[in-house]
Amino acid sequence: MFRSRVSGLVAALALWSAPLAALAAEPIVIYSDQSQIITVSRQPATVVVGNPSIADVTIQGQQVFLHARSYGTTNIIILDDAGKQIADYEVTVMLGGSNNLAVFKAGNQYTYVCAPDCEVSLHVGDDLDWFNKLVAGEVKTKNSLAMGQKGGEVAAPAPPPSQ
Repeated sequence: MFRSRVSGLVAALALWSAPLAALAAEPIVIYSDQSQIITVSRQPATVVVGNPSIADVTIQGQQVFLHARSYGTTNIIILDDAGKQIADYEVTVMLGGSNNLAVFKAGNQYTYVCAPDCEVSLHVGDDLDWFNKLVAGEVKTKNSLAMGQKGGEVAAPAPPPSQ
């Protein structure tokens, strides 16, 4: 008799918690600056992103395109046109990928992408002064030269659009 009551209690708890389990956040881990496609059971009408500076989304039909912006954890809740929850995801964005390398030196971070040669890549947490001096300045100079400017010249502002 005791065993049947315990079995009944366990069954009742399982049935009661089933809707909660269906609404529990599914984990997604994605690398920064990457995207992932999430296909949902029906067309989303509303997508709520907890922290859009960490991840963002775009919608096309039943597909939700997840865009990893910056490191951290946030959540995404997807609702249909009746306001009913379709899905709930816990999204963790992290630095990664088989070609990324972070070097920590004297309290500063320097990030590279190595495939196979290593090139500087800016990521959250990098030493911004070093990046600006090393990369940003060189890129500006290269772009200026490509547009026919001589060293030290400043590009003329673009003319206003014709009306």
